[in-house]
Amino acid sequence: MKKSRTAVVGSMVATLLLTLAPSAYANWTSELKEVMVGFESRRWDDVDYTEVIFTGCDQGYATAVDVALWEDVAFNYDNYKGKNHLTGCFISSTSVSYGKWYNLPSNDFYFKIGDITGSNQMSARQVGVDTTAAD
Repeated sequence: MKKSRTAVVGSMVATLLLTLAPSAYANWTSELKEVMVGFESRRWDDVDYTEVIFTGCDQGYATAVDVALWEDVAFNYDNYKGKNHLTGCFISSTSVSYGKWYNLPSNDFYFKIGDITGSNQMSARQVGVDTTAAD
């Protein structure tokens, strides 16, 4: 009983810290390891344009992934901003796929992994967010 109570308290603390964490601003890079449908990225602050970049996607027989952009609306339902179907990053460890969204309001955003074609999970050697349309 003591172990399960400790796990619950630890989980609650981790959730609280993630909830209270400040938004990540603008551009960032990271990696994805064996994520499944429904995985949500960290949040970032943006206005007008967002580009999500996946490099070196892999996981078994996966050949494509749907990446949806969501506007994080405080104390209300989040707004769906559309999805991109990414395939190119699955060609090799250096291949890149881009998902782009335009005319976004000023707010926090995150992407969510949708359908993964050919598998139930996927990885990406690098994933990044670029909020500068000029490049």
